[in-house]
Amino acid sequence: MKIGWIKYLNTLPFDFEKTGVKPDFEYRLVKGVPSRINRFLSEGKIDVGFISSAHYIKNYKNYLILPQLSISSLNKVKSVVILSDRPIEKISKIYLTEESETSKMLTKVIFKVFLKKDLRYLELNNESIKDKEAVLLIGDSAIKHLNEKKHRYDLSEIWYRKTGLPFVFALWCVRKEYYLKNREKVQKLQSILKKSKNLFFEKPEKYINDKYAVDYLKNLDYCFSEEHLKSLKLFSEYLKQIGLIKEKPYFNFVEV
Repeated sequence: MKIGWIKYLNTLPFDFEKTGVKPDFEYRLVKGVPSRINRFLSEGKIDVGFISSAHYIKNYKNYLILPQLSISSLNKVKSVVILSDRPIEKISKIYLTEESETSKMLTKVIFKVFLKKDLRYLELNNESIKDKEAVLLIGDSAIKHLNEKKHRYDLSEIWYRKTGLPFVFALWCVRKEYYLKNREKVQKLQSILKKSKNLFFEKPEKYINDKYAVDYLKNLDYCFSEEHLKSLKLFSEYLKQIGLIKEKPYFNFVEV
Protein backbone atom coordinates (compact mmCIF):
# COMPACT_ATOMS: atom_id res chain seq x y z
CA MET A 1 0.00 0.00 0.00
CA LYS A 2 1.37 3.40 -1.02
CA ILE A 3 0.29 5.91 1.64
CA GLY A 4 0.46 9.67 1.00
CA TRP A 5 1.96 11.36 4.04
CA ILE A 6 2.14 15.07 4.93
CA LYS A 7 4.94 15.73 7.40
CA TYR A 8 3.43 18.71 9.20
CA LEU A 9 3.20 19.16 12.94
CA ASN A 10 -0.59 18.76 12.75
CA THR A 11 -0.34 15.24 11.24
CA LEU A 12 1.76 13.95 14.15
CA PRO A 13 -1.12 12.19 15.99
CA PHE A 14 -1.63 9.96 12.93
CA ASP A 15 2.07 8.99 12.78
CA PHE A 16 1.68 5.29 13.51
CA GLU A 17 5.42 4.71 13.14
CA LYS A 18 6.06 7.12 16.00
CA THR A 19 3.25 5.76 18.21
CA GLY A 20 4.25 2.16 17.43
CA VAL A 21 1.03 0.77 15.92
CA LYS A 22 2.39 -0.05 12.47
CA PRO A 23 0.38 -2.13 9.95
CA ASP A 24 1.00 -5.87 9.60
CA PHE A 25 1.03 -5.53 5.80
CA GLU A 26 3.62 -4.02 3.46
CA TYR A 27 3.37 -0.27 2.94
CA ARG A 28 5.41 2.68 1.77
CA LEU A 29 5.03 6.30 2.90
CA VAL A 30 5.12 8.83 0.06
CA LYS A 31 5.80 12.26 1.56
CA GLY A 32 4.95 15.75 0.35
CA VAL A 33 3.01 18.96 0.96
CA PRO A 34 -0.81 18.74 0.72
CA SER A 35 -1.01 19.86 -2.93
CA ARG A 36 1.49 17.16 -3.95
CA ILE A 37 -0.35 14.40 -2.06
CA ASN A 38 -3.64 15.56 -3.64
CA ARG A 39 -2.08 15.26 -7.09
CA PHE A 40 -0.50 11.87 -6.38
CA LEU A 41 -3.82 10.41 -5.24
CA SER A 42 -5.63 11.68 -8.32
CA GLU A 43 -2.86 10.31 -10.59
CA GLY A 44 -2.85 6.90 -8.85
CA LYS A 45 0.75 7.30 -7.63
CA ILE A 46 -0.55 6.57 -4.12
CA ASP A 47 -3.45 4.38 -2.99
CA VAL A 48 -4.47 6.15 0.21
CA GLY A 49 -3.68 9.68 1.31
CA PHE A 50 -4.35 12.47 3.72
CA ILE A 51 -5.86 15.00 1.32
CA SER A 52 -7.44 18.43 1.49
CA SER A 53 -11.22 18.43 1.84
CA ALA A 54 -11.45 20.68 -1.24
CA HIS A 55 -9.66 18.04 -3.29
CA TYR A 56 -12.19 15.43 -2.18
CA ILE A 57 -15.06 17.79 -3.03
CA LYS A 58 -13.70 18.26 -6.56
CA ASN A 59 -12.88 14.56 -7.11
CA TYR A 60 -15.47 12.78 -4.95
CA LYS A 61 -16.44 10.25 -7.65
CA ASN A 62 -12.97 8.67 -7.45
CA TYR A 63 -12.52 8.44 -3.66
CA LEU A 64 -13.97 7.07 -0.44
CA ILE A 65 -13.43 8.69 2.96
CA LEU A 66 -11.95 6.75 5.89
CA PRO A 67 -14.54 7.49 8.61
CA GLN A 68 -14.01 9.03 12.08
CA LEU A 69 -10.79 10.80 11.00
CA SER A 70 -9.97 14.35 9.92
CA ILE A 71 -7.98 17.41 10.75
CA SER A 72 -10.55 19.99 11.73
CA SER A 73 -10.91 22.96 14.02
CA LEU A 74 -13.73 23.89 16.36
CA ASN A 75 -12.62 27.52 16.48
CA LYS A 76 -9.07 28.81 16.05
CA VAL A 77 -6.73 26.51 14.14
CA LYS A 78 -3.65 28.80 14.55
CA SER A 79 -1.95 27.43 11.43
CA VAL A 80 -4.22 28.62 8.58
CA VAL A 81 -4.00 32.38 8.68
CA ILE A 82 -4.19 35.57 6.68
CA LEU A 83 -1.40 37.92 7.73
CA SER A 84 -1.91 41.49 6.61
CA ASP A 85 -0.62 45.06 6.89
CA ARG A 86 -4.22 46.28 6.65
CA PRO A 87 -7.55 45.33 8.27
CA ILE A 88 -9.25 42.49 6.40
CA GLU A 89 -12.02 44.78 5.08
CA LYS A 90 -9.39 46.96 3.34
CA ILE A 91 -7.30 44.22 1.70
CA SER A 92 -7.21 44.69 -2.09
CA LYS A 93 -4.92 41.79 -3.03
CA ILE A 94 -3.65 38.68 -1.31
CA TYR A 95 -0.88 36.18 -2.03
CA LEU A 96 -2.01 32.57 -1.58
CA THR A 97 0.23 29.66 -0.61
CA GLU A 98 0.28 26.86 -3.15
CA GLU A 99 0.46 24.24 -0.38
CA SER A 100 -3.27 23.88 0.35
CA GLU A 101 -6.26 23.91 -2.00
CA THR A 102 -8.77 23.92 0.86
CA SER A 103 -7.30 27.01 2.51
CA LYS A 104 -7.22 28.89 -0.80
CA MET A 105 -10.87 28.07 -1.43
CA LEU A 106 -11.87 28.96 2.13
CA THR A 107 -10.12 32.33 1.69
CA LYS A 108 -12.22 33.02 -1.41
CA VAL A 109 -15.43 32.00 0.41
CA ILE A 110 -14.58 34.34 3.28
CA PHE A 111 -14.01 37.33 1.00
CA LYS A 112 -16.78 36.69 -1.56
CA VAL A 113 -19.56 35.21 0.62
CA PHE A 114 -18.93 36.56 4.11
CA LEU A 115 -17.35 39.95 3.32
CA LYS A 116 -19.03 40.52 -0.11
CA LYS A 117 -15.66 41.59 -1.47
CA ASP A 118 -13.76 41.04 -4.74
CA LEU A 119 -9.98 41.25 -4.74
CA ARG A 120 -6.90 40.12 -6.63
CA TYR A 121 -5.49 36.67 -5.85
CA LEU A 122 -1.80 36.10 -6.54
CA GLU A 123 0.54 33.13 -6.07
CA LEU A 124 2.97 33.19 -3.17
CA ASN A 125 6.16 31.92 -4.80
CA ASN A 126 8.53 32.40 -1.88
CA GLU A 127 8.39 32.77 1.88
CA SER A 128 9.27 36.48 1.92
CA ILE A 129 6.12 38.26 3.09
CA LYS A 130 7.50 41.64 4.18
CA ASP A 131 6.70 43.47 0.93
CA LYS A 132 3.27 41.90 0.48
CA GLU A 133 0.05 43.58 1.59
CA ALA A 134 -1.55 40.29 2.69
CA VAL A 135 -0.67 36.61 2.52
CA LEU A 136 -2.34 33.28 3.22
CA LEU A 137 -0.02 30.85 5.01
CA ILE A 138 -0.65 27.34 6.33
CA GLY A 139 0.98 24.72 8.50
CA ASP A 140 4.49 25.13 9.86
CA SER A 141 5.09 28.21 7.68
CA ALA A 142 2.08 29.97 9.24
CA ILE A 143 3.35 29.21 12.74
CA LYS A 144 6.83 30.48 11.81
CA HIS A 145 5.60 33.87 10.49
CA LEU A 146 2.66 34.37 12.87
CA ASN A 147 3.87 37.67 14.34
CA GLU A 148 5.33 39.32 11.23
CA LYS A 149 2.32 41.41 10.21
CA LYS A 150 0.13 43.95 12.01
CA HIS A 151 -3.09 41.96 11.49
CA ARG A 152 -3.70 38.22 11.85
CA TYR A 153 -6.90 36.43 10.86
CA ASP A 154 -7.53 32.79 11.65
CA LEU A 155 -9.64 31.32 8.82
CA SER A 156 -11.18 28.60 10.95
CA GLU A 157 -12.23 31.14 13.57
CA ILE A 158 -13.97 33.24 10.90
CA TRP A 159 -15.77 30.14 9.58
CA TYR A 160 -16.89 29.11 13.06
CA ARG A 161 -18.09 32.62 13.88
CA LYS A 162 -20.19 32.72 10.69
CA THR A 163 -21.55 29.14 10.69
CA GLY A 164 -21.24 27.71 14.21
CA LEU A 165 -19.63 24.62 12.67
CA PRO A 166 -16.16 23.05 12.80
CA PHE A 167 -14.10 23.50 9.66
CA VAL A 168 -12.71 20.34 8.04
CA PHE A 169 -9.31 20.97 6.48
CA ALA A 170 -8.25 17.44 5.57
CA LEU A 171 -9.56 13.89 5.22
CA TRP A 172 -8.06 10.43 4.90
CA CYS A 173 -9.22 9.08 1.53
CA VAL A 174 -8.65 5.99 -0.61
CA ARG A 175 -8.95 5.54 -4.34
CA LYS A 176 -12.24 3.71 -4.93
CA GLU A 177 -10.70 1.16 -7.30
CA TYR A 178 -7.99 0.28 -4.75
CA TYR A 179 -10.51 -0.12 -1.94
CA LEU A 180 -12.69 -2.53 -3.94
CA LYS A 181 -9.69 -4.88 -4.27
CA ASN A 182 -8.16 -4.28 -0.81
CA ARG A 183 -11.04 -3.71 1.60
CA GLU A 184 -9.43 -5.48 4.56
CA LYS A 185 -6.13 -3.59 4.27
CA VAL A 186 -7.91 -0.24 4.09
CA GLN A 187 -10.10 -1.11 7.08
CA LYS A 188 -6.96 -2.09 9.01
CA LEU A 189 -5.30 1.22 8.12
CA GLN A 190 -8.36 3.15 9.32
CA SER A 191 -8.22 1.28 12.63
CA ILE A 192 -4.46 1.91 12.98
CA LEU A 193 -4.81 5.63 12.29
CA LYS A 194 -7.60 5.91 14.85
CA LYS A 195 -5.59 3.94 17.41
CA SER A 196 -2.49 6.08 16.77
CA LYS A 197 -4.50 9.27 17.28
CA ASN A 198 -5.98 8.01 20.54
CA LEU A 199 -2.62 6.75 21.80
CA PHE A 200 -0.94 10.05 20.99
CA PHE A 201 -3.45 12.11 22.96
CA GLU A 202 -3.24 9.86 26.00
CA LYS A 203 0.23 11.30 26.59
CA PRO A 204 1.37 13.71 23.84
CA GLU A 205 4.46 14.73 25.83
CA LYS A 206 5.80 11.22 25.22
CA TYR A 207 6.05 11.96 21.48
CA ILE A 208 6.88 15.65 21.36
CA ASN A 209 8.91 17.75 23.81
CA ASP A 210 7.49 21.20 23.10
CA LYS A 211 4.70 22.74 25.19
CA TYR A 212 3.55 25.13 22.43
CA ALA A 213 3.33 22.24 19.95
CA VAL A 214 1.38 20.07 22.42
CA ASP A 215 -1.08 22.91 23.15
CA TYR A 216 -1.44 23.56 19.41
CA LEU A 217 -2.27 19.90 18.69
CA LYS A 218 -4.70 19.64 21.60
CA ASN A 219 -6.53 22.63 20.16
CA LEU A 220 -7.23 20.77 16.90
CA ASP A 221 -10.03 18.28 16.27
CA TYR A 222 -9.16 14.90 14.73
CA CYS A 223 -12.67 13.38 14.65
CA PHE A 224 -15.43 13.26 12.05
CA SER A 225 -19.05 13.57 13.18
CA GLU A 226 -22.40 14.65 11.71
CA GLU A 227 -21.39 18.26 12.45
CA HIS A 228 -18.24 17.84 10.36
CA LEU A 229 -20.30 16.41 7.49
CA LYS A 230 -22.78 19.29 7.77
CA SER A 231 -19.86 21.73 7.57
CA LEU A 232 -18.43 20.06 4.45
CA LYS A 233 -21.82 20.19 2.75
CA LEU A 234 -22.18 23.91 3.55
CA PHE A 235 -18.63 24.59 2.31
CA SER A 236 -19.53 22.77 -0.92
CA GLU A 237 -22.66 24.92 -1.34
CA TYR A 238 -20.59 28.08 -0.99
CA LEU A 239 -17.98 26.81 -3.48
CA LYS A 240 -20.73 26.13 -6.02
CA GLN A 241 -22.31 29.52 -5.32
CA ILE A 242 -19.09 31.39 -6.22
CA GLY A 243 -18.28 29.15 -9.19
CA LEU A 244 -15.30 27.20 -7.83
CA ILE A 245 -17.05 23.84 -8.37
CA LYS A 246 -19.76 22.84 -10.85
CA GLU A 247 -21.68 20.33 -8.75
CA LYS A 248 -22.18 19.51 -5.10
CA PRO A 249 -20.44 16.27 -4.07
CA TYR A 250 -21.63 13.12 -2.35
CA PHE A 251 -19.68 12.09 0.74
CA ASN A 252 -19.06 8.35 0.55
CA PHE A 253 -17.28 6.36 3.26
CA VAL A 254 -15.32 3.16 3.68
CA GLU A 255 -17.23 0.53 5.67
CA VAL A 256 -15.58 -0.28 9.01
